[in-house]
Amino acid sequence: ITFFMPKSFETYGFGKESPESVGKENLRRQLERPSTVDLYEGGVMNIVDIKPEKMKTETPAVWLQGWGATVEVHEDNILQLAEKGRRTLAVDVLHGIASENIPELATKQGGKIHDIELRKVTALLKALDEKDIDQTDIVAHSEGAIYAVFAALLRPERFRNLVLVDPAGMVGENTESRLVKGAVLDLCLQTARIYKKLLTKEGSEAFRQSNTATKALAQVFTSSPRNTVKSVGVIAETQIDELLTTLKELGLKISIIHGVDDNFFPMERVQKQTTKEMVDGFYSVKGTHNELYLHPEKYTALVDNALDALEALRKKEASSS
Repeated sequence: ITFFMPKSFETYGFGKESPESVGKENLRRQLERPSTVDLYEGGVMNIVDIKPEKMKTETPAVWLQGWGATVEVHEDNILQLAEKGRRTLAVDVLHGIASENIPELATKQGGKIHDIELRKVTALLKALDEKDIDQTDIVAHSEGAIYAVFAALLRPERFRNLVLVDPAGMVGENTESRLVKGAVLDLCLQTARIYKKLLTKEGSEAFRQSNTATKALAQVFTSSPRNTVKSVGVIAETQIDELLTTLKELGLKISIIHGVDDNFFPMERVQKQTTKEMVDGFYSVKGTHNELYLHPEKYTALVDNALDALEALRKKEASSS
């Protein structure tokens, strides 16, 4: 009897992993082994740094999570971006670090940045220093857009392209009560959609991600209830739209990805605030505020495409000048 075996089995054999699965496992191991920085104020800062074997660009990307989230919430996003050939970093320190870690920041910002956000700016910049990164791209979700923009204003030479997903600070005049009401509406809609699809693979994955996010929020809150609650007011009062214009003038490329069903920061208000002087690209997508990590595969692919488009624009402008 002649037994013909498919080439995939000839190459890898029964029970052996394909190069693709081995590569993914290697990336996950890197995710699970962050480098640790001891902080003089106590505690540590963990820096995730995932380096794929074949990189599509030398410029790394730093993933910035929003209010109440941790790196764990965005693990799938981070891994999938690395799988696309981007060195991807994330900073895991719940409420940032004191600006005394980079003393000149406290002086340079001149009190214009609330300490809640300055701590996160400091953590981001310290992570870049620890990893000897001269320039980076940024992917920022929600509140992450605020401290991404502040960091870029303070150190524009350290940043190239910014992709802001459902960014805070882009709805014009805002109040804490409106933000809380919008959050409740958004979470109700998000929950209803998850339960509607709960028996599907997509729905069960979104349910798992939602549970991870809930646990992360509890972790963030218990670590500092004061800072967690105070952050809501700071997010509500902070506006970044005009600052984006300044960043563009400084040479940064910027795109926004925003969900049409986002009630945290309603699409119509974001569109009203956004002008061509602020951004190079605007992507209107389906979904609520947290769709980025609830359905990571398709949203991470869009993030990757947005970064590609910004880099292509940068090269086009350089070649024509």
